[in-house]
Amino acid sequence: MTRRKATAVAAALMVPLLLTACSHAAAKPLLPPVTLGYCGSNPQVMPDIVLVVCATDDITAENLVWSDWGAQSAHAKGSATVDLCAFTDCAAGDYISVPIDVTATRIVHCTKSRRAYSTLRYAFPEGSPFKNVPVSADSPGYFGGQNQPVPPRDQTVSLTC
Repeated sequence: MTRRKATAVAAALMVPLLLTACSHAAAKPLLPPVTLGYCGSNPQVMPDIVLVVCATDDITAENLVWSDWGAQSAHAKGSATVDLCAFTDCAAGDYISVPIDVTATRIVHCTKSRRAYSTLRYAFPEGSPFKNVPVSADSPGYFGGQNQPVPPRDQTVSLTC
């Protein structure tokens, strides 16, 4: 085979390879970023502040640093401002700051252009700041609604799209 024929054959073989590579890249649509929205907040990618209990400021996770965002489980460490008066009648509140770990899971498609985590689980790595509160305690009516557990008993909350 002459050099000219070899070049022509090589060029002819390259065209299908290039077309195949381009068609595979074009066939995969880009997924929208995963967001997290809660308590009526605007959905955000890797928010650094999350209200853990809606309609109150009983637990607010702050300074969150996320890992594995966009995976099936995303984890964050930060601090939580906690109102120890969530279970008692003290008008001014008794706020402390404690470490908190949060895990966002269960990605759902909200719309064609938006995905979001649908579950948030939180834990206090140094133990619950509500140590003296019975597990079956309910809110006193003006925190989170009449007879609602605050914080949720299983430390898992559902997120909004």
